[in-house]
Amino acid sequence: MKRAALASLLALLVSCQSGETRTALAAPRASAYEAVIAPILAQRCVGCHGAERAKGGLRLHTPAAIRAGGASGPSIVAGDSAASELLRRVHLPLADDEHMPPDEKPQLAASELFALERWIAAGAPFEGEVEGLVAPELETPAEPKPVPAADPALLARLRAELVHVQPIAIGSTSLWIDFAAITPRAQDALVADLLSPLRPQVAELALARSPVGAGTLAFCATLPGLTRLDLRDTRVGDAEFALLGAHPTVEELVLARTAITDASVERLLALPRLRHVYLWGCALSAESLARLRSRPGLAVDFGDTPDAVIAQVEDAPKFTSDLPIPDLPPAGDPNAPVNATCPVTGSPINPKYTRTFEGRVFAFCCPNCPGEFDSDPAKYAAQFPSSR
Repeated sequence: MKRAALASLLALLVSCQSGETRTALAAPRASAYEAVIAPILAQRCVGCHGAERAKGGLRLHTPAAIRAGGASGPSIVAGDSAASELLRRVHLPLADDEHMPPDEKPQLAASELFALERWIAAGAPFEGEVEGLVAPELETPAEPKPVPAADPALLARLRAELVHVQPIAIGSTSLWIDFAAITPRAQDALVADLLSPLRPQVAELALARSPVGAGTLAFCATLPGLTRLDLRDTRVGDAEFALLGAHPTVEELVLARTAITDASVERLLALPRLRHVYLWGCALSAESLARLRSRPGLAVDFGDTPDAVIAQVEDAPKFTSDLPIPDLPPAGDPNAPVNATCPVTGSPINPKYTRTFEGRVFAFCCPNCPGEFDSDPAKYAAQFPSSR
């Protein structure tokens, strides 16, 4: 028995050295579903579609529940992202009643949507790995580095050129820069010359109505902290806009009345942090607008939303030079003023302010006039008859 046990132990050692049992002893790797997809569903969906609640009869907290679908049928169609009800609802405009998650709840990030689409397209497997669930350009950006303060001499140079510059917030070292005052002169060469030394500080840049073109868009692609770019009424078109690339920090673009067309839609969607884009006056088709508006968290202003409904209108103001005459005490009242106008100014009286002189009560228009009356009561009392 001892020899047999020893032989078994030796065999086990040999197999471990050869790697035969190394895989069996190692901790199993999480599947793509467990590592990526389940956490997305848990954070964005399971609150309304899980073990506790099942809105629309749909639960998404386990593989079995996902396969079962809900009242609208299967939630996913393995291998076909476009036909999957889950993604159809996610892609609906935010204002649509069927859009998911509801507009008051946190929306899917672009990276989360990308992962769901790739997983479903790969057959929605609950076991094993799926390559390419994370797009490099959609990965969460690293924590931004502190922005150094700009050289005061560089800011003074901008102001000497009549270029507006100020911090984007009190205490911030990031800058808002606006070329509105020198629009005709704001060409590519001047923009690059003035702003190149300020690359780290430029956060919001306004170049509306200026003659900028490809050079400026290529320069903007090198600004590491750019968050807002205003190019309205410029000659920028699809070719120039392409030079901005998939800028990692741009959140707001004003492209109204530019030459942007459907050809730029995919480039707009490639901007990972874009949250608001203004496109009124651009030649975009309804299909392209729908494609942009299907992206969660992206507001698209095309000037096609209905006018606001007027809830209430105030009455037209009425203007008059007539001053109201205050009510006087009833006749016969011993404390009633004998006058209707102030003896000092001639204005209507306010019965709050009075003086008694020779048995008669005089009223005034304000608290200052009684003092003036006291300086010569007989003079002012003589203006009025001895009885009311």
